[in-house]
Amino acid sequence: MNEISILWIKELTKKGLINFSKHALDRMIEREIEDKKVIECILCGKVIEIQTNFEDIHVLFQEATDKNPEIYVIVAASYPYPVVVTVCRTDSEVWEEINGLLKRRRKKW
Repeated sequence: MNEISILWIKELTKKGLINFSKHALDRMIEREIEDKKVIECILCGKVIEIQTNFEDIHVLFQEATDKNPEIYVIVAASYPYPVVVTVCRTDSEVWEEINGLLKRRRKKW
């Protein structure tokens, strides 16, 4: 089901059939991330996480780049169209880049 969700999100995004939540649009403005970069991240980026603890499956896409990725995008596989839930920069303490992929940092207890 997760692979189907990823393909479905990408296919509808290619067709321009994707919605942006108000939260995502606000974060894009705040973080100075253009919608073109978000779309490219979804279409060409790598999946770094799939979250199934929501009503809709959420897929996290990291920016496609040879360098350290600067952004990741969270997309809900909502019906009838996928929804960009939020857009984040990777310069937080949550993520670290390991062999070209973003991984959640382990919590230090």
